[in-house]
Amino acid sequence: MNIRIEPRPLGGKVRIISSKSLSHRYVLAAGLAQGQSDIRNVLVSDDLKATKNALSALGVRFEDTLINGGDFILRQDTIDVMESGSTLRFMIPVSMLQPRTVTFTGRGRLDQRPLDVYETLFNKQGMTFSRPADAWLPLTVQGPLKAGYFPVPGDISSQFVTGLMFACPLLKKDSVIELTSPLQSKGYVDLTMDVLKRFGIHILKVDPFIYIKGGQSYQPQSLTVEGDFSQAAFFFVAGTVGQTIELSALNPLTKQGDAAIVDILRKMGADITYQTKEATYLVKPSQTKGITIDLADVPDLGPILMVLAALSEGKTVFKHIKRLRIKESDRMEAMRRTLTSFGVNIKVLEDEAVIEGVTRLRGNQSFDSFGDHRIAMAIAIASQHADGPVTIENAGVVSKSFPDFFDIFQTLGGVCHET
Repeated sequence: MNIRIEPRPLGGKVRIISSKSLSHRYVLAAGLAQGQSDIRNVLVSDDLKATKNALSALGVRFEDTLINGGDFILRQDTIDVMESGSTLRFMIPVSMLQPRTVTFTGRGRLDQRPLDVYETLFNKQGMTFSRPADAWLPLTVQGPLKAGYFPVPGDISSQFVTGLMFACPLLKKDSVIELTSPLQSKGYVDLTMDVLKRFGIHILKVDPFIYIKGGQSYQPQSLTVEGDFSQAAFFFVAGTVGQTIELSALNPLTKQGDAAIVDILRKMGADITYQTKEATYLVKPSQTKGITIDLADVPDLGPILMVLAALSEGKTVFKHIKRLRIKESDRMEAMRRTLTSFGVNIKVLEDEAVIEGVTRLRGNQSFDSFGDHRIAMAIAIASQHADGPVTIENAGVVSKSFPDFFDIFQTLGGVCHET
């Protein structure tokens, strides 16, 4: 569907949806536990549907908030992970805990997102890791996974580390992951370690090594998924460039790496306060100024921070932008084209981008979402400062992580409709 937006400042109250990163991890850990877990407030989205379907193939049963751990007996030999990179990278080593062949399929740009870390590791172990010559999907793998030494580059995706951290505790012998290059998106690995600890799994991390004792077992838990800072980022920015917005359901002590959005915005001059009594963040309109932002650990914040940079005084420099190119879209190219169409001067180098702020964005035009949920949402927030209507093509891609985004957008005063 296409969405046409009439520019209006956004303001009001938002209860932030549950964390996608935590939902993936809680559901996966509960599926690996022997017994029944009660996991409340799991995100309802296409990506979580993919993870649940993948776990169901290994015998995990879902009933409302209850998750009954699987028996690792394969029910189906083909698993569709849709467009979820997290599901694919988490489930590859997990699926190899059993000996039968599994084929993963997907759609969109997922078959272009690299899996060479796993390919190198598992080929060395003599396991099946078969794919087309020019794409990563469909991918056929076969275990059983063997414990041992896993050298993993830390600057490609932390999801490879997380996938191994979930699977290795269930192997009979001990394993060691060595980060052969500096770890980026460190917050996601820290989040994984916290989730594993909650489910009774103990892992020792002494850089650059992660030591995983074999023969462990996941313990069923009763947990509630907290709000998502990755999604809250859109409304932190909306309040900063629009009208006052109050955000609830966020944990200020979270392990989520994208909680860095608060500190980044404050450094740019945003007026954000946490109201302890109300347990809410209050975001007031403010004129922000350009700074230097390192996206190495927070690549998912890139699109919305670039929107804020476009509306900030002076220049904003973004460092470590390479990983934006291997997401649901080439997010750096998508934002370059989007901001250029909005009338913003943006210069993109190999691993750096520079954006010069403007006071108004050019409207009366259509924008490609590039099939990417975060690009679509970033354009919607930017529309507040457009000088005419903005149409987002294929805006339905928000269902990947935030199906209710445009409903909430309208409760904040946004005016939009399908075209």
